[in-house]
Amino acid sequence: MTRNVALAAAVVGAAGSLLSAVALPWAHYGDITVPLTRFPGWGGYVSSVLALHACVAWAVLGRTARPALILAATAALSLVAVGSTLLLALTYDEASALFDGAIPAVVPRPGLGGIVAVVAILISTGAAAVSGAGHRATAAPANALP
Repeated sequence: MTRNVALAAAVVGAAGSLLSAVALPWAHYGDITVPLTRFPGWGGYVSSVLALHACVAWAVLGRTARPALILAATAALSLVAVGSTLLLALTYDEASALFDGAIPAVVPRPGLGGIVAVVAILISTGAAAVSGAGHRATAAPANALP
């Protein structure tokens, strides 16, 4: 059962990351929505999230003898992914980096993309943790001596 929960959480996390990267705005300048690809350094965020989801898929779908190593890699990648997400999401008000020509004279607001991205990363990390807990529970027989 924990494998099904972990798989569902991994899929939800990956879908949330895809949604935040492709469909949701990361900043609003009045009526102008700013997508992720207009932020400088967006490729680093995408790379870290892709690496995280690959590691989560390995944790959920793979049955290796070293789940602790996979969980450690997932934890490290989730920290990098959250850090890069926050770095991008908190630069929503640097209009000169987002616009080439004239800069809109409006008060910028953060978009929903960064928030959904952080939630998706946390869900994916939780999926790997649930998978690791389920793997440890099934790794030792119930009647094994300590």
